[in-house]
Amino acid sequence: MTPVALRLLRAVSTISQQTVKVPVRRSAPILLLGTEVALLVQLPSQRLRALLLAVYIACVTAAFLYFNMRLTIEWVALILFVAALVSGRGLLFVRDWGVFIAVLLAWQLTSGLAARFSFPWHLTELISADKAMFAGSVPPLWLQQHLYHPGKLEPWDVFAATMYMLHFLTPLACGFVLWMTNRDLFRKFALAFILVALAGFATYILYPAVPPWMAAQPLVHFHDQYLLLRDMHLQPGQHVSSHVYLPGVRNLFNVFAANWYNPYHGNIRIGIFKGSYDNVGAIPSEHAAYPMLFFLFLRRQFGRPAYLALVYIAGLLFSITYLGQHYVIDAIVGFAYAFVGYALVMHAYPALHNRVAALLRGDRPAALRARAELEEA
Repeated sequence: MTPVALRLLRAVSTISQQTVKVPVRRSAPILLLGTEVALLVQLPSQRLRALLLAVYIACVTAAFLYFNMRLTIEWVALILFVAALVSGRGLLFVRDWGVFIAVLLAWQLTSGLAARFSFPWHLTELISADKAMFAGSVPPLWLQQHLYHPGKLEPWDVFAATMYMLHFLTPLACGFVLWMTNRDLFRKFALAFILVALAGFATYILYPAVPPWMAAQPLVHFHDQYLLLRDMHLQPGQHVSSHVYLPGVRNLFNVFAANWYNPYHGNIRIGIFKGSYDNVGAIPSEHAAYPMLFFLFLRRQFGRPAYLALVYIAGLLFSITYLGQHYVIDAIVGFAYAFVGYALVMHAYPALHNRVAALLRGDRPAALRARAELEEA
């Protein structure tokens, strides 16, 4: 046999002994791999189930909005529970969401208590803050002067009112997405959500803030509070001095709700879940805080696609300002509360926990590293 033939025979023998790796797409039907076949069978059903859940939530939400009903916490919880049943996770939903929903319902029932304390009310400093940021203009007043047309329901009016009514549904629906994809991260989201809600409630007590629509009413400054002149029940011949601090601003949400496609049904609640809202709880804006919070957690789970939530946040900021419900400074403070709540749950607490655990183990170098992490957080 010639030397060339010998070399060729050795090469063929070497190749035959090696494992040739062929790149295979995960979507290719590999019959020899049982796990791959199972994955191919499951993927369509999972996608179909996710699509059905999305359609269900969208249809129920559209019905609530069309019939002019507010999506309060108990309704949102019921909607999401049905979605969990459809996904085959009904009992798991009760276990993971039970305490979270119970705390939110307790917060909703007691939110009106903040108005019963006698801390000084704040009004002029909020107007001054917005003027400082917008060259002397107050955004709620400016937007209404340029966009609001009395007696006509414009597309942006419908948009603003819709965004305002999604106050609880959107954050909790995003929490549901987190729960379906990462239960551990959902628990942290729920904890941060409760922390932000409680911090907001405490702020409403300690720093009662008058919203723009109320600042546009004749107010009487009495004992560090601002009373609506129409609610004072004056005796015949009795006169008091009143002042309008932000003339021209209206509570446009009430205006649009009264001129909606269906009569305004108000806050339809289930059973005992009836509470009252605090009219002087403008700062922080929880309408702004919760979307920023779910954006931070969605970014943690999904990365770049989560930045689409910033479009929602921008629309919400326009809506709450245009409707006369909040100043821009209220939203900025709400954003800050969200960032702090996220940092506490995702960074400060883990660092503190690691430090304490290291100290209990007597691991001094690890404790020092944990202390550095805590200081960075």
